[in-house]
Amino acid sequence: MNCKPTNSNPVILAETPTGLSSDITISYNLPVDTPADPTQEELAKFAWEEFFALNWKSSYGKDSLRTTPDTSWDYTSDTGENFLSVWETYIHRSELRPANGKRTKDLSKGSPYYTFVDSTTVNVTNPVPLDNYWNILDEDNEIGSAYVFAHEKEFEVLYSAKTNLAEYNYLKKYFPTDTDLYKAVDKSNDTTAFKARLKGLTPQQMCASDQNTQDGYVCLPCSTDAQNQGAIEIKLAFRELDPSKDDASRYMVKEVVYFKDSLVGTKKYSNAFTKKFALIGMHIIRKTANNPTFVFASWEQVDERNKNFQTIGIGGVVVDSVKYKDEDPHRLNPVIERVIPETIQKVNSKVQQMIATNSSKSKWQYYQLIGVQGTPINYEDRTGDNNYFMANFVIESDLELTNFHGSFADPFDVAVKNVIADGKEFNMGGCMGCHGQAQVKFGTDFSFLLDKGAGKPVVSPDPYQTYEEALAVSNKEKIKQLIKEFNKK
Repeated sequence: MNCKPTNSNPVILAETPTGLSSDITISYNLPVDTPADPTQEELAKFAWEEFFALNWKSSYGKDSLRTTPDTSWDYTSDTGENFLSVWETYIHRSELRPANGKRTKDLSKGSPYYTFVDSTTVNVTNPVPLDNYWNILDEDNEIGSAYVFAHEKEFEVLYSAKTNLAEYNYLKKYFPTDTDLYKAVDKSNDTTAFKARLKGLTPQQMCASDQNTQDGYVCLPCSTDAQNQGAIEIKLAFRELDPSKDDASRYMVKEVVYFKDSLVGTKKYSNAFTKKFALIGMHIIRKTANNPTFVFASWEQVDERNKNFQTIGIGGVVVDSVKYKDEDPHRLNPVIERVIPETIQKVNSKVQQMIATNSSKSKWQYYQLIGVQGTPINYEDRTGDNNYFMANFVIESDLELTNFHGSFADPFDVAVKNVIADGKEFNMGGCMGCHGQAQVKFGTDFSFLLDKGAGKPVVSPDPYQTYEEALAVSNKEKIKQLIKEFNKK
C-alpha cells in the first residue's frame, strides 16, 4: 500500500502497511464509493479516506469557500498546531433548518449564519458574534437518551451536527421552505403504503434523487463521482480538557461556542460563551451509489475510554415489556463498554503508524475508527458481523443506544423492521438501525435533521450543564428508584 500526498508533484510517503489488501490514500480527495458488497476492510479504507478529506486544512482562509480543502497544504508539514478543518465549514443544523423555515442563502462561501427560533432570549446578554465561529455546540445530550460526563462528574460532553453543501443545496433546490419539506415528510404517515413504495425501489432507484423528489419524496443524492460527493452528515462530540488529566497535544482542539442558561425574573435566557474544547468523537454518514442506505463510520479519540465517563439517563425505554416513561433505569451507570472489531483494529494500527511515520506531530494519529457499517443485515444474522451493534463510546454511551436494534419505542425489539433496502426489510442494529427510523417512519432518508420533530428548526441551544444541574433536570430520586426496581428483576 502506498500513502499518497496531494501536492502537485506527488511522491511516495510510506510503504504499504503490511497485512492490508489495498491502498489507503492520505489525501484531500473524498473517496467516491466502496466496492459493491464491501468487506469490513474495504469499508474501513473508505472511512479513513473520508476522515482525511474532512479533517484536511480548509481553503477558507485563502478564498472564503466553505467545505473545500486547501489543496496546497501538505499534511506531512503538520506541526500539531490547530487549524481550520474542512468539516468545520460544513453547514450547521441551524443553517440547514433556519429559524424562519426558508432556505435562501448561498452557503458555498462566506461566514456561517446561525438562527434560533427563540431569538429574543438567545445570545442577547453580552452577545457573542456567532457568525465569527464555526463550532456552535448547541446539543447537550445523546438524542434525548443520556447526558454524558468525562472524569466522572467534571465535564459534560457537548455535540454539534452538520451537513455538506450537497445536502443543503438539495434541500434548498427542492424544499426551499419547511412547508415544502413537510409535505414530503407527511407521505410517510401512511406507513403501509410508504413501506411498500420503499420495498419497490431497486438500489439504483434509491439513488434516483431527482426523480424520487419530483414524485414528492425526500431522496438525498448519492455519491457518484468526484464532482458529486453525495449527501454527508456529521455528528461531533466535544469536551473541555483537564490539564492535570488530559494531554492536549493528543487532541484536535477547537474554538467553540457553548451556552449557559440564566433567569431574569421568570424569563430564561440562553447566553453564549467561547472556549477551547477538544474533539473527542466524530460520526460521518454518507449516501453512495453502492450504499444507498448510507455508510456509517465513527471515530473516537484514543484516550477517551480511560477517562471515567458517566451517563445520566433522560429517555424512556422498554425493559422486560415494562415501559418506564420518564427515566431510563439503566443509569446512573458508567458508559457501556464495547469492542472494536479486530479487522478495524488492524486497519487502525497500520493507518496510525503511517500517519506517525510521515507526520509525527499530526493529531490524526490519536483518533481511532471504532466501526463502519455499509450493508444492512438482520438481527438473527448478527453473529456474522461483529459491527452489528456499532456505537461510539462518547456519542452512543448508554445501553439503549449501544444495543439498539429495534425502534425508539422499543430499542430491543427483534421483530421491528427498521431498514428497507433492495426489496427487503431488516432489523438492523447500531447506527444504521437507529437512522433507519428516519427512513421508514419519518420519510427523511436516514436523516434526523430533516423531520418534523422537536428542535427542528432549533428553538434555542441546549445549556452546558454541571453534573448536579443535569441530575436535577433528570429527576435524580426517580432515576435511583427506577434503578433499584430494575436491579430486582
